[in-house]
Amino acid sequence: MSAQRHTSGVTLIAASAAAYSVADFAHEGLGHGGACLLLGGRLLVVSTTYADCTISSRLIDAAGPVAGIAVALLAWLWLRFAPPRAFAARAFLSCLFAFAIFWNVGYLVKSGLLDAGDWASVIQGMQPFVLWHVVLVTAGIASYAAAMRLLAVVLRTRLAGSGERTPQSFGFGAWAAAVLLSVLAACFDPRGPSAILTDALPSSLASAGLAYVGWVMGRRDPALRFAESGSLPWQIGGAALAALFVAVLGPGLRL
Repeated sequence: MSAQRHTSGVTLIAASAAAYSVADFAHEGLGHGGACLLLGGRLLVVSTTYADCTISSRLIDAAGPVAGIAVALLAWLWLRFAPPRAFAARAFLSCLFAFAIFWNVGYLVKSGLLDAGDWASVIQGMQPFVLWHVVLVTAGIASYAAAMRLLAVVLRTRLAGSGERTPQSFGFGAWAAAVLLSVLAACFDPRGPSAILTDALPSSLASAGLAYVGWVMGRRDPALRFAESGSLPWQIGGAALAALFVAVLGPGLRL
């Protein structure tokens, strides 16, 4: 592996870790936490897997996924209409869109099938029970498919270049970095290691659409390559943000 390829790989991991950290906080802190405060509650704890508020409300439950989807769409619009010049910044925004959108629309499917999680809380008590859950699952599948198409657009138009990295290695590498980061942070979750299986893994594994889109793009166009660029500031910044994510939000930020 060339030195340039190595530094580019480190930069990708750092940008992916930063993107997942932001996507996670958008859901838990900005979404659930922000809604808690706006509705007059007191936010007790914010972690990588949950936010604890002194009051309960369907609006608070819905705010997490809604905030995550909003952040994802903002990242996509930024990439589409005013893309940053730096490749690492474009990679970060691509990953941020993927992690935030796939997690939060995938949550529709999880809640619809398992009757658990944010969207299940939003429709709790609404009848007919089966119809509402069918609506969640259907909306989740349709939204996930649409998100994959949107992701493919920005990956091809904003990341394709003359480098050596294949779409498959980009997609899988970024996704794997997010999964590992989510699990590492959840090891310190105040609710115990069970949070790894119940919350952290479902949230990060839901972003498998990123790896799948990369695989499909590579299969359809074997000659397609993504640009590569190492960036020391992004490596340092991504590592620092990931460290804060694990050390501060992992065990829970108590307010």
